[in-house]
Amino acid sequence: MNENKLLDHINFFKIFSLEEKRLILESESYFESFEPGDVIIEEGAEESNLYIIIKGEAKVTKSSHPENVLATLGGGTVMGELSFLTKRPRSSNVVAVGKVVCFSLNAESMLQLDSAMQHKIKDQLIEVLIGRLDEMNNIYLNLVR
Repeated sequence: MNENKLLDHINFFKIFSLEEKRLILESESYFESFEPGDVIIEEGAEESNLYIIIKGEAKVTKSSHPENVLATLGGGTVMGELSFLTKRPRSSNVVAVGKVVCFSLNAESMLQLDSAMQHKIKDQLIEVLIGRLDEMNNIYLNLVR
């Protein structure tokens, strides 16, 4: 895949300009790689990075039942947004299934971005949270019918 197109297939970055995407791609500090079995997010951890899967797959588990996979996450999935926004401990584990590359952002690196990019990230996080709320409402409605 052409490096310039790396973020184009990720819905989260759809509102970012070509120049903003280029700035992200030029800084290796925004990307983390994980090997199969690596823990990306650990339940109960206090760290609060925001992650977006660029390539690969990860599975979500709970420490109380690590053998039960709650979800499989692929490219474009946003992870850790609640801890990123609220600084609350992580609520589940996310483990790399194969090789995974993530966009990674912490509070310090967020503050180093210009205000327009910060607003775009917050706007996209609001979209993600609204989508998850809609999903949960639909699940609830299907359960009570």
